[in-house]
Amino acid sequence: MQNKKVIMIVGIVVAILLIIGVIIFGIVKYCNRTIDVSNAKHSVTIIENADFYKKAKLLNVKIHKELPIGTNVYVLEDFIDEETNVEWSKVVIDNKIGYMLKSSLGYYKASEDEKVLMVDLSKFNKGKNFDTGGEMGAFLINNNITYVYIRAGGRGYGAKGNFYTDPEFKTWADECEFLSIPFGIYFLDEALNSEEIDEEIKFVEDFLKEHNYKNNILPIAIDVEKHDEKGRADDIWEERAILVGELVQKMEVKGMKTIIYSNANTANEFLGTIPAKFWLAYYIENTTKIPTYWYSELEEQEPTQNEELMSKMIGWQFTETGVGRVVARQVDVSLIYKDFYK
Repeated sequence: MQNKKVIMIVGIVVAILLIIGVIIFGIVKYCNRTIDVSNAKHSVTIIENADFYKKAKLLNVKIHKELPIGTNVYVLEDFIDEETNVEWSKVVIDNKIGYMLKSSLGYYKASEDEKVLMVDLSKFNKGKNFDTGGEMGAFLINNNITYVYIRAGGRGYGAKGNFYTDPEFKTWADECEFLSIPFGIYFLDEALNSEEIDEEIKFVEDFLKEHNYKNNILPIAIDVEKHDEKGRADDIWEERAILVGELVQKMEVKGMKTIIYSNANTANEFLGTIPAKFWLAYYIENTTKIPTYWYSELEEQEPTQNEELMSKMIGWQFTETGVGRVVARQVDVSLIYKDFYK
């Protein structure tokens, strides 16, 4: 009799332990589940402290947490609450499903204007302008930026001319990729001869192999600048057109489309005969408006009298300090002919 009771108790204990084990297993499996976001739309929070709700209600409902501007979000579906007429998005954040007001999320949409806005980014924008890639993404959407150039690296302008890569390239590129924003790379050229040109081409080829992005579709920008007589190529400017032209030609042969970035006056004096498209810098001081005109209309500028150069110009970097309250960050902003990038 006593043995039957013991066996019964042991059986009950074992059954309870099995039930507890199944429950624990279920909880662990639920917590570690991966939510399928393969068909989700990619979005970013575009306002400060956007709320991430547990239910699609504004009143008497707990929120998962407040989200800072620039949080990357997977949107499963959009819908309208028929009772309140509020637009909601069902979303996934950190592998949690919840709800957000649709108005707190933004998506990339290219401008339909003839001339569109573009910014260029490097490690110098980290901390100064944006703390995270998501914050940068929110800035692009909030300011209707259509294209982005990101510094890949280049050849140092010191005597040795060592190559370097930009440590924040991946930060900016990953966000452009997440939001499907078209971007391109730029690198700084300081080649002194044909051998060094071949080295620069290999640098670019290796960089692109290592950093393979679907949305890296803009022509490669070759940055050709003066460095206040400190650059290793600053004393061979009479030869730069030949060398840069060789670089452009060799890259085109390898299937790499290119443009040349330079200061307008430098391009006018030394580079204008190169058979390439140009993205030129001439800054309008303290501008608070996006220009409605093109650089070539500034008749007091000597480069604008160079008809050959102006016919090749497809981009104008008109500020390095933003545009007042219109583009309220200390960033380089350019106007670009959209048709060229189509």
